[in-house]
Amino acid sequence: MSDDWHTRLKRLRGATRLSQAKVARLLGIAAPSVAQWETGRSKPSLDRLPALAEIYGVTLETLCGHDLGSPKEALRAANDEPLTQRTPISGYVAAADRIVIFENGDCQGQPIDDVELPFKNYPGLVFQITGESMVPRYKPGEIIGVQLPGKPFPSIKMLGKDVVARLSDGQTVIKTLNTGPSRDSYVLTSVNPLVQPIYDPDIEWIAPIDFHIV
Repeated sequence: MSDDWHTRLKRLRGATRLSQAKVARLLGIAAPSVAQWETGRSKPSLDRLPALAEIYGVTLETLCGHDLGSPKEALRAANDEPLTQRTPISGYVAAADRIVIFENGDCQGQPIDDVELPFKNYPGLVFQITGESMVPRYKPGEIIGVQLPGKPFPSIKMLGKDVVARLSDGQTVIKTLNTGPSRDSYVLTSVNPLVQPIYDPDIEWIAPIDFHIV
């Protein structure tokens, strides 16, 4: 059967009855990556192809076809064991510290590209900063790493640090977590002084930021 590479990847995964999230976990990559492959928005890197062929139970030649790269080059790339990791952008930070997470390969009209992390096997998602509302702490083009979905309640270790929080009104935001005016209360404050703090936020989940790098 002759089909485009993204159609082929979707068909092969469907034959295994594995979810996109399960495939991503087996590969040690961010969950939206597989969705972006199957919509044609990005391609799996050469070094991932041998493992992907094994997961789908097909030969590397079948997986690669004529449009995903040379099987020999894929094997060579997988054996090189690079010290860095290419991973797709999973969303972006918009105005007022709001995070837009790409769902099912929908990039919300934003140009996306893989970014190179200076380490391997990061299990979380990466988001890219857009605009200048969070300068100087976060500059346009920087990326942050977060492991989601986080925890249902803040921990003491998160106090005074930047976090990503999903609120009950549907917003996902990046803020600094501080203690509130009363006992056992919290406030989420923005890097941007023009953005009002959120007192006693109704949090669905909250996660610390693992890193932010250019």
